[in-house]
Amino acid sequence: MLEISGSILKGDIHSQQNLDSIQADPIFAKRFINYLFTVHTMIRASVPLMHVAYKKCLQLEHDPLVSSLLLYYETHIEEERDHDEWLLDDFEVIGIPRREILSRRPSLAVAELVGSQYYWTYHWHPVSLLGYIAVMEGYPPKKEDIIYLQKRTGFSDKAFRTLSKHSFLDPRHRDDMNDLLNSLPLNPDQEEWITLNALYTADRVREIIKY
Repeated sequence: MLEISGSILKGDIHSQQNLDSIQADPIFAKRFINYLFTVHTMIRASVPLMHVAYKKCLQLEHDPLVSSLLLYYETHIEEERDHDEWLLDDFEVIGIPRREILSRRPSLAVAELVGSQYYWTYHWHPVSLLGYIAVMEGYPPKKEDIIYLQKRTGFSDKAFRTLSKHSFLDPRHRDDMNDLLNSLPLNPDQEEWITLNALYTADRVREIIKY
């Protein structure tokens, strides 16, 4: 799950006014809806991307990474299944039908970022996807961030179920990723490419969710 953008929070919420005095802002609420739409366009690709990585691993023979990657992708596919549906449910709480979200065209920037992961996974090595996943799950929202967003948007707390679940789930997923990376017998090229993909992903995500 993507981090809560600094462009939405406008700085560290701990340095802002007391949460009890924050008023709902319709303009902020609209920006937050756009943020959630962008998040949905990316997380709907998470499970399909990992399916591609899993199937590619099955094609690799005598690769020392394959057994660990197969186990990771198989497990993580189940952990991430239907998270895009959770977000569609949250949209309906806000009052936006899922058909409206699904009919809205994703940005070219999202298509480029996600598309690059398909290419590198299939045409280079499925280990490259780990850099992308590490960024997407590495900065989960904090509880106080979610409270702040509830107050600024005026939306029901039921509209934040996906963010709340990820604030709990993603730290564990991040730990699982770190354990995996530490255990894999990566060669220097693979280590470099995971790092480069993570840096590329982080840079593209900052541009995608910039308002």
